[in-house]
Amino acid sequence: MVAPPTRRADIGAAIVAALLMAIAAGALWQSRELSPLGAIFPRTIGAALLVTGAVVLWRTLAGRAHPSRGLPRDGWMRGALMVVVMALWIALLERAGFAVAGVVAFFALAVITDREPSTPKRLLGFLVVALVVVIGFQLLFVQGLKVQLPAGRWF
Repeated sequence: MVAPPTRRADIGAAIVAALLMAIAAGALWQSRELSPLGAIFPRTIGAALLVTGAVVLWRTLAGRAHPSRGLPRDGWMRGALMVVVMALWIALLERAGFAVAGVVAFFALAVITDREPSTPKRLLGFLVVALVVVIGFQLLFVQGLKVQLPAGRWF
């Protein structure tokens, strides 16, 4: 009987997960000097990033990460596309507004980072999640935290 092939740990993913965990720890550490209301966002995102990074790090080092089926897992194209999307998001934020630029960037990043083949159903799911998350964050910031976000000049 032949033993199943073992997967090698993706060291690059482990390094990125560890770096993101370090950034999260730094955000949590720095948030202790903020007011309780001002610390909500960095603490929430920092805690979520810390937990997510720990899970990704464990799965990666244990060889339990899913194999890539979309863009090459470690290729330069995925990273370059992500940088381009983030740069365009920043460039369009004032012109298109937080909601429009955020939904477009969220959707594009979801498509770029997806490891499964794209289907119309998956793409529609990405769009729905992008709308819910971005509009949810906009409502949280504008209504809950009273933070002014760019409304956009085009719309």
